[in-house]
Amino acid sequence: MARAIRRIGKATRLMQTIDPYVALAVGYDDRTRFGSPVTMRPSESVRKVFRPVIEHAREHGLDAVVEAGPLLLREVVGSREFAGIASRAGREWRLNNDVLYPDPRLARPRLLSFEHRKSGRRLRTTVDPEAWPEVHALVATLAGQAGGLAGFGPNGRAAPGGRARGLLDALVNAGMVVTGSDDGCPKAARALDRSQVTFVGHNTVVIRSGAARLVIDPFQFSRSPEYPDAYQPLALSAFGRLDTVLITHSHPDHFDAASLLRLPPDTPVIVPNSGPETLLCADMSARLRELGFTNVTTLNWWSSIQIGDARVHALPFYGEQPTDETTLHPEIRNRGNTYIVETADFSAAFVSDSGRDAFGDVRSVASRWHAEHGPVDLVFSGYRGWITYPVQLLFSSVGSYLPFVPPDLWAARCRLMNGPDEAIDLAERFGAHYLIPYGDGGAPWYWSAGLGPRLDGTGTEDVDFDPFPERVVDAASRRIRLPGGLDGRSPVRVVVLRPGDSLAGLPASFETVRAPGHEWPFG
Repeated sequence: MARAIRRIGKATRLMQTIDPYVALAVGYDDRTRFGSPVTMRPSESVRKVFRPVIEHAREHGLDAVVEAGPLLLREVVGSREFAGIASRAGREWRLNNDVLYPDPRLARPRLLSFEHRKSGRRLRTTVDPEAWPEVHALVATLAGQAGGLAGFGPNGRAAPGGRARGLLDALVNAGMVVTGSDDGCPKAARALDRSQVTFVGHNTVVIRSGAARLVIDPFQFSRSPEYPDAYQPLALSAFGRLDTVLITHSHPDHFDAASLLRLPPDTPVIVPNSGPETLLCADMSARLRELGFTNVTTLNWWSSIQIGDARVHALPFYGEQPTDETTLHPEIRNRGNTYIVETADFSAAFVSDSGRDAFGDVRSVASRWHAEHGPVDLVFSGYRGWITYPVQLLFSSVGSYLPFVPPDLWAARCRLMNGPDEAIDLAERFGAHYLIPYGDGGAPWYWSAGLGPRLDGTGTEDVDFDPFPERVVDAASRRIRLPGGLDGRSPVRVVVLRPGDSLAGLPASFETVRAPGHEWPFG
């Protein structure tokens, strides 16, 4: 094994870290019958059952599927294939319990993959369940979250051994580990030192106060030669040690095992009370512990916790369910939290992919908070809308939602998330000064993975599914038609941030801070 640390003089040391061009992935061995929520198998299994609809789309096009959706769906739920996963009760049905409640013991993390985005070299290793804590500690150390290899182990002195030692040797031999000096701060870290809020991208935001650093929904991408040299993903290691992680819900772009492994196992993680694992929601607390996390807190709605000089409040998460009204099996939900973070200087709300459903509307949550606690300064809100007919769910990342849609809604259009107008409604009800649209990609590494529209001038816009964030600005400027015929503006100011942008100077005003190497290049 290459030497981990060597001193130069008295102040400088060289340490090994994972190459920033190396991408990580965690693979789950899913042996459940229908699929575990930590894999894509539930949606794949639904597509197999509803194969006649997919074949109709191949033959006649997606437009024809939407028009004929109720008829096509009725034929499938009357088929022998559908009877294999559900029992009929009149016009409706009940999915089998082994479909609704997949056994989490039959879907365990087993694979850890590394890919060097420059050289194309790949390394793949299996990890036994008992080895995850040790492997996790090594990955977090190499990711720069524990002071390089000098920080390996619980006491900061132990050398990697066992499974971690073998993995380290393999990574070094594959050229996926680099050696660098830790004296001084990188340019990006120096620029970020005065930031209060950093939009890392998509749903990932870092909040910095005087005594706390919190990250919401960490979702990390590696550098790549496919992206502009002067605009690459911002690594969480640029912020130094993070005090706490907040998870909104268990969808993979919010609850990503590979991203979480880059954080030390003793990092405090706050998760929603998800209850037993279901087809639509992972047991986030148990899933974190099986990866080796040792400090996981479940925070119920309308509960709070102190993190340094910041206070975190968990609020209800409505929306992003199979419909925006009633569903079959209403107890099976995409469970989550929205959050408010209060620091000594400012407050910020993070409502993620929420909207409305049969149980409530996140706008009512904002009204209650404002009435009981006063206004917040910033609101981060999704704005996609996700306007869809139920049959279209089959062709999305949440195909598993389709069997939960009752027949009475097959011909009804649903809005699964806040759109631009709903995001502004929300910010106004919070009494917010600023609204920041987020949750729909925003940079090349996201749209190349199918998340959000291209914003470099070469993409097209799907207004009902992936609108440009500037749509929120337009909606705020034309909020209502005034009696004199002019457009009335919202009192909330919409601020479009690009991934890598930070804000400083809150709450009275703000200054946008851009870190070198992470500056928006597309105009």
